[in-house]
Amino acid sequence: MKLTNPLKTLTVLFTISFFIFATESCLRNNPDRNESMDEVKPYPHTIDMRQGFNNASRITLSEIADSIQYVVLSKDKQKLIGNVSKIQITDNNIYLISSNEGIVLRFSLTGKFQNSFGSIGRGPKEYLRGSLFTTTPDDDRLIIFKSAMDSYLIFETNGNYIETRDFPVSRTLYDFRNLSDSVFLCTFYYIGSIMKDYISNFINCSAGLFDLDGNPIKLIEHPLKNADISDSDIGNIISMAPSITFFDNRIVLKPAGDTIYEIDSNSITKGYIIDWGNIPHKKSIKELFFFQAEPSDKPSIGSFVLETYDKTYFRVLKGNESIIFEYDKITGTVESMIEDPNNRGFINDLDGGENYFPDYTNRKGDIWITSEDAYSFKEKHSPEFLDKSIAINPEMKENLKTFTNNLKQDDNPVLKIVYLKKHPR
Repeated sequence: MKLTNPLKTLTVLFTISFFIFATESCLRNNPDRNESMDEVKPYPHTIDMRQGFNNASRITLSEIADSIQYVVLSKDKQKLIGNVSKIQITDNNIYLISSNEGIVLRFSLTGKFQNSFGSIGRGPKEYLRGSLFTTTPDDDRLIIFKSAMDSYLIFETNGNYIETRDFPVSRTLYDFRNLSDSVFLCTFYYIGSIMKDYISNFINCSAGLFDLDGNPIKLIEHPLKNADISDSDIGNIISMAPSITFFDNRIVLKPAGDTIYEIDSNSITKGYIIDWGNIPHKKSIKELFFFQAEPSDKPSIGSFVLETYDKTYFRVLKGNESIIFEYDKITGTVESMIEDPNNRGFINDLDGGENYFPDYTNRKGDIWITSEDAYSFKEKHSPEFLDKSIAINPEMKENLKTFTNNLKQDDNPVLKIVYLKKHPR
């Protein structure tokens, strides 16, 4: 048996102790480094737009997501699907409205048609085209707001009708989501050219929490509510409803202006404050809420905000230019990427397909989804395009090529579903 040299042992122990001490000291004296190893900064976050404009970057899909999946709706054409609108995706189902029928349809996550809900009309179990819908968070029941009828229908997942309930809210209702067994989030829009005689006395809120009978609980007051607007200017009002995405089972809401909200069934809180510094930007009532004949050279935040565990993404619109901003929720740093006008979205280096930007998220916010008609999908993924594109995963690229080759131009629309990276919490 070989004996250990005592002096050598002491030297090793001293070196290890010094390394630990130095590391701990470094972390104590570098708050950003220490914080980055722990957790995200608390809400509300302040986003430095000057830093974002100065930090040009290349924002790739592989930084955000693990995989992308393409699904043809009802491949066997059991249902003919036109343009797709108002998609909602849950753990087991995809709900959407097809322009062909105007009713809500349910599909499996593989695109197989499951069932429909109600029918078009003014009867007791019917609703008009353009009606809104939401799923319930716990059991995938479907709620359809009967447009212009101040009530909503409730269906079981399999399409069986349950009941109708009154829901008297403003006819400027644009969208709604069921947040719990007792609360809806509703968003509102105001278009003066089609509502001139109505909105002058009824501009109230941008969004709000309501109980199941339509009674307001908490509201985000609209900036125009108490504004002095002349009769001639009312017709020029264009105030679109705030966008709705999800993160961690709460809503990320973006109305016009420089505040982004985090909303659950109990609270409406500020999630992000946009700090423009000395950058001229859209901020006046007229710039934000009145018709502009030409695109403004002053930048403004786009309506859609995507939040992940450690990052937040949104678009900035400036004239005809669109820029994706990335905010790091851990370090507070901001970067940006000018989008290719012919191929907008995050750079799709996962499988080398066209760039990607979603229209909807699931409630956890870890699945993104959008749709495209089959003809356009095949055109954009031509053999020439795919031969030149770059993908970090050759197998995914081969799967995309096979999918595109098998896709027919007259197939139903394609759902493009992105699964985000998992993060420990």
